[in-house]
Amino acid sequence: MGTVLVTGCDRGLGREFAVQYADAGYDVVATYHDLAERLPDRAGMRHRALDVTDLGAFDRLAEELAGEPLDILVSNAGIGRDVRRLGEIDYAYVQRMLAVNTIGPLKLVETFRRNLAAGRERRLLIVTSAMGAIGANLSGGHYGYRASKAGLNAIGRSLAIDLFGDGITVALLHPGWVRTAGGSDDAPLTATESVAAMRDFVRRLGNHQTGGFYTYAGHPLPW
Repeated sequence: MGTVLVTGCDRGLGREFAVQYADAGYDVVATYHDLAERLPDRAGMRHRALDVTDLGAFDRLAEELAGEPLDILVSNAGIGRDVRRLGEIDYAYVQRMLAVNTIGPLKLVETFRRNLAAGRERRLLIVTSAMGAIGANLSGGHYGYRASKAGLNAIGRSLAIDLFGDGITVALLHPGWVRTAGGSDDAPLTATESVAAMRDFVRRLGNHQTGGFYTYAGHPLPW
């Protein structure tokens, strides 16, 4: 099997992506905001620090992985919990959401584009959210989170066009309502179920589907 790089492996979906790809026989480069949260050591898994708001950190990791092909790149790192309404918005946190959820993924792909183009599978999986769908917003609020994910969707669409010549297929995936720290104990999906479905869909994804916005199960979503 090939090599997968996953961001945001400190918890939740990122952690599950790293484990499932390792179980499937891939070499995994698992990256963390805090290496103290690293997964247990195992064969075929590397642990690296990557604060996606630190643009220099991408360059340092790129030096280590120079010339190494990546078959799958999973842009998963993200933050949410944006519940404040007009009059009480925490703008510093909104700025951080944009840095983590929108700018970080763009820098990730720009940094590792050549590695991904050199891989066999050449799959880019971007974990986004249905809350970034402007046409589906019927409840308002969540200004920072919605904006960060709508911006990420726009970036992902452009990446699909710009990377098509490299043979890279891009999938923008909503993971569903998942029982993670950013979800709820009442959510219908476990991280294991969500990640397994996303991995299966990305594996089957055709080049003609690149740049689409899909549910974890592969159903198209409105922009």
